Amino acid sequence: MARDLIPPPSPAGRPQTPDGTPNLIELPAEPARSGAEPAMGPPPGPSQFRNRFGFLLGALAGIVIAVGLVVAIVVANNGSSSDEAGLASNWSRWQPQDSTVEGGSQEIADHVAAEYKHPDGQQLVSITAGALPDDADLLVRMGSITKIGGTRLLYTMDGLGPNRSIKGGTPSETRLKVIHREALELALYTFRYLPDAESVTMLLPPPPPTDKEQQAAALAAATGATASPTTQLTAIFYRPGDLRQQLQVPLGNTLTAKAPSTSSFSGPEASTVETLTLSNRFNISPTSNGVLLDRP
Repeated sequence: MARDLIPPPSPAGRPQTPDGTPNLIELPAEPARSGAEPAMGPPPGPSQFRNRFGFLLGALAGIVIAVGLVVAIVVANNGSSSDEAGLASNWSRWQPQDSTVEGGSQEIADHVAAEYKHPDGQQLVSITAGALPDDADLLVRMGSITKIGGTRLLYTMDGLGPNRSIKGGTPSETRLKVIHREALELALYTFRYLPDAESVTMLLPPPPPTDKEQQAAALAAATGATASPTTQLTAIFYRPGDLRQQLQVPLGNTLTAKAPSTSSFSGPEASTVETLTLSNRFNISPTSNGVLLDRP
């Protein structure tokens, strides 16, 4: 019976007082630090070499980034010639199979000519292409007369009417603007896909001859004489740098995919064509050994 009156031991293994309050054991006080022991100072600050190490690590990181950029540029341009640098990739949906001036120029001429038509669906002009002979002079008056050398490509636009004039339809300013657009498209395709072309001249179809001019031509043919042309021939002339900005963006940014109608051509694209062709239009005059392109 007396054993039942003894409380059970504390779960923590510590004795309890009769009222259940655990006995607390007081630990002895920590001995005082002797004067011989050094006092605890503040935590150490940053190393005096920290700034040097940071500078070196930053410089190394910059070198690694620069090397990575150079490698990326080299990889991106791998296989591309220096002539392709800066030109838009996937520039157009169509491109010639032949990149030589001899073969590729006529491919371009045939492709572009087929896109431009009369309202009745007939092709507007036919186009022949070829390089000027090396011994033929091409002179351009731009302030002073400049002799153009190198590979000089000529596109001749023939409307299949008298003296290459456009057969059918009615001559108008709108139709002339469409012809200017066609000439611009020829030049853009040429400089994008024929790297050897150093200049390009588009010989535009003249307006239809007047009745008086037709009578003079008929009289000359009947008498065996040579009729002197009275209509001023015109051309659009470019060098690659003239259209560099348009070659750095897709063709669709400059010209829409569908050629405009000869009965209606206006709006922003018509303004773009006017801007890109106005200062590159010339009158053509024959010389003793070639032609002279002169400002109108």
